[in-house]
Amino acid sequence: MHFEGRHLSHLPRSHKIANLAMNLLPFILHLLVAIMSSVGSNGFERNLYGEQTADDLHHYQKSIFVSDVGALMASIATFSSSDASPLTAQKGRSQGSKTIKRKRLNVDEHFLSMDPALFRRKYRMGFGSFYKLLDILDPHLNDTGEDMKSKSTPNGPITKSARLSMALRYFAGGDPADICDHHGCSLDEPLRSVWSVVDAIHEAPEMNIVFPQTHEEQALVADGFRAKSEIGIDCCVGAIDGILIWIHKPGKNDVKAIKFGPAKFYCGRKKKFGLNMQAVCDARGRFLDVEIKYPGSTSDFFAFEQSEIRSVIEREGFLRPGLCLFGDNAYVNAPYMCVPFRNLAIIPENLEYVAKDGFNFFQSQVRINIECAFGILVHRFGILRKPIPVNISVQKTTSLVLALCKLHNFCINQNDSKVSSAFESDVANILREGGIYRPRMDEDGNATWSYDFQESSKDRLSSMLDGGDHHEDHSRQDRRKYRFRKHLPRDAILRKVRDGGHRRPARSRLRR
Repeated sequence: MHFEGRHLSHLPRSHKIANLAMNLLPFILHLLVAIMSSVGSNGFERNLYGEQTADDLHHYQKSIFVSDVGALMASIATFSSSDASPLTAQKGRSQGSKTIKRKRLNVDEHFLSMDPALFRRKYRMGFGSFYKLLDILDPHLNDTGEDMKSKSTPNGPITKSARLSMALRYFAGGDPADICDHHGCSLDEPLRSVWSVVDAIHEAPEMNIVFPQTHEEQALVADGFRAKSEIGIDCCVGAIDGILIWIHKPGKNDVKAIKFGPAKFYCGRKKKFGLNMQAVCDARGRFLDVEIKYPGSTSDFFAFEQSEIRSVIEREGFLRPGLCLFGDNAYVNAPYMCVPFRNLAIIPENLEYVAKDGFNFFQSQVRINIECAFGILVHRFGILRKPIPVNISVQKTTSLVLALCKLHNFCINQNDSKVSSAFESDVANILREGGIYRPRMDEDGNATWSYDFQESSKDRLSSMLDGGDHHEDHSRQDRRKYRFRKHLPRDAILRKVRDGGHRRPARSRLRR
């Protein structure tokens, strides 16, 4: 006998009883019908009602009897197969997540059957980068359970490669339900893998983000920017800007932990709750410094003024003489910061204004590398294109985003900087949760790089860039602090533009 395509020997006892009763039911019914048919109608009934009426009454009673017996057998079968019955309740708990028989995904064998282009779209890096990353994180990843007794891991251990696979799919914007189904694990394992990988990234010294400490290292960074500048600007030691890390409205537990209300996290310019992330990058788009300390309502200027990198670069002798950071108008011109000229009205016949406009263009040509770095980061890791899930606290969000910045640097160091288009199901999941499709960016990342403002606003990273770019935080004293000091980096570059007769290229004038 078979039950749902399986042999009875593989079924629980209660299911065997139910199956036996259902198979014997037709035989019992036929037997009862035969017995009832062999017994004629009562003579008294024939005399009282007549022969025809007595036969009809006999057939009616027989059908009722057979129906009652069938109902009784069906009740027995239902009672025997019920999970709520006392008989089965005493044999142990009902089927749950820890008793489901699953088949674990063999990640290494699965990767061998994958097309490299598909792998890159799903994991946001190539095969070589994945296994290089696994080698780096292996000593810091949690125990897989392979040494435990078989009863402790009835479906087999979740290997470190599977942990990394689930985490990268989650970073790419994948749905946790799809991830756990594909890898053959319970629904809580993808997030468990995420935090295991995040902790391992922060523990691995090879993944650390460190600003260049020596003058020689700083000179190498400046050489990288000089190679990308049309007029050979050689004084940039890093491009700086801020980006809004999109989160849900903080809950009661977050508010209690951070000591101020959720309104501080709301960025009025972007109409989103978030965190202000300040970052500095080199000419290749690698992050040299990342700091996430303040909520989304904080201006870029204030976040930088309170940052550790500002206190470091202000130290006498730390920066190589003549080098500085390049930022936008959210910051203030200083010996360690070069920013564009503000409120510049171009007067064609005035050479000074034309030179300042040219300076703004060539300064932007260097500074825009940080916007390109943000674009690549958000394009690579789709989780940043939607609100961070509500079950992830503000403190964990900070740790998660910093880990993604380290992964961004790792990919560039592995010459894995090209970001493929996102996997279709990831895009669908991101849009379903209210996220943006993807940032638009040019392949060459030159000075004409921009977003396509003709397309939907959801196709623009500008909805997240410069979340705290409001200038009212600049006091008059801040702006005038270094006004009369000579030989600032901005003045040296302006002289170079003026003396060389450099002007904003015609291709960029329409975008000004």
